[in-house]
Amino acid sequence: MKQNKPCYLFGMYEPDTNSVIVNALNNTYTGTPLTISCKKCNSSVLLDTPDDIAYLYRLAQESPLLYAELACKPNGLQEYVNAMNEFN
Repeated sequence: MKQNKPCYLFGMYEPDTNSVIVNALNNTYTGTPLTISCKKCNSSVLLDTPDDIAYLYRLAQESPLLYAELACKPNGLQEYVNAMNEFN
């Protein structure tokens, strides 16, 4: 059976609300924006140093769709921060 996964068309970081807003579309989801609070999502991530929060804010600002995808996955943002720490 085919699932109706949303197709994310557009995403942007909204600095006034510190959130990522994503518009999606599929057969049953007709484009109502999805708003993801960065403050709430980022608060669940364990940081090695307080400066590591910059990885998440930069991701939200420069790649909001990737941020939204990772925020919707269990441990997605945590794994991203862990990977960034490995590279740096």
